[in-house]
Amino acid sequence: MVQTDYNNVSTLLLSYPERFYNGYDGLVPFYDELIALIPNDFTIWIITNNNQTIRKLEEKFKHKKLQFLGLKGWDEIWLRDCIGFNVNGKIIKPKYNPSYCKSFRDAGYLKKINGLSKTIAKECLKKDVVDIDLVIDGGNFVCNDHQAFLTDIIYEQNGFLSGKEINDIINCDIGLQPVIIDNNKNDTVGHIDAYLNFIDNETAIIPNYPSFPYLKDDIDFINYLDEELKVNDINRITMYDRPVDEIGYCGCNQSGKACIYSARGNFINFLRLNNTIILPEYTLPTKKETQYYNKTNQEILENLGFEVLRINCDKLSKYGGVLHCISYTA
Repeated sequence: MVQTDYNNVSTLLLSYPERFYNGYDGLVPFYDELIALIPNDFTIWIITNNNQTIRKLEEKFKHKKLQFLGLKGWDEIWLRDCIGFNVNGKIIKPKYNPSYCKSFRDAGYLKKINGLSKTIAKECLKKDVVDIDLVIDGGNFVCNDHQAFLTDIIYEQNGFLSGKEINDIINCDIGLQPVIIDNNKNDTVGHIDAYLNFIDNETAIIPNYPSFPYLKDDIDFINYLDEELKVNDINRITMYDRPVDEIGYCGCNQSGKACIYSARGNFINFLRLNNTIILPEYTLPTKKETQYYNKTNQEILENLGFEVLRINCDKLSKYGGVLHCISYTA
């Protein structure tokens, strides 16, 4: 059985980007605020790359159940993408080889991150790791207990395999029936967790976007996703995203051509910890929009019975992802 986002969990994994080598260290105040929000009964594993940071956090968060793993050379915040899938007490580990941005990601770097992410699974999750010959970012994999939804960027990432071979690996090694849908043509990242979040086995949340001309392709994609979920007998609940048209930061867009866009305005990519949801909030283009979208999405989740805590994700979202992307639960 695959662990889903709605299964009960007791452990949260986060990277802590102090002294990271790729610009993420500017997010340290955000991570301090996030750690403070985590319910005190959760064990929080902090992945870092130096002992000074560990000593600082031990002093700062004495009331939290913190565990630490120091990994020399570690500087990745996107834990969801690189660790793998929790299946029947083991971590099924695809290759982490993102195709949307090659900044800081040459072959040597990716080999290092893949190796260190196995160490995280073994040391923090206490699970054996099983490698599979498939490239998947964890953000492009949202599942219930019998289906995995992915965008077709998986075909681009696995050109050495046929479509049938890809489906067979997901079916046989992970134990889920893949539902692979055409990617949003405006989305270079292709991660389906930007649009889809299961809250139970039969019910998923999908976004509604405002009718701005620059969002036309995105709206077409959401309508297409809604039809795919309907065909697969999945109930749909709507939240209200308000994407902001701005270039994200990845470190390789000096030429002015973006390889990623900001995730500001994405509320679907929240972090669920049992009945608690930590929901992104944003500073949107107008005060009216800021108040409306932050409040409305909180109310939707509260009406579903969740306790909702909010954290401003303006700075984090500039890197192209939000709370689901940076976390791993078990």
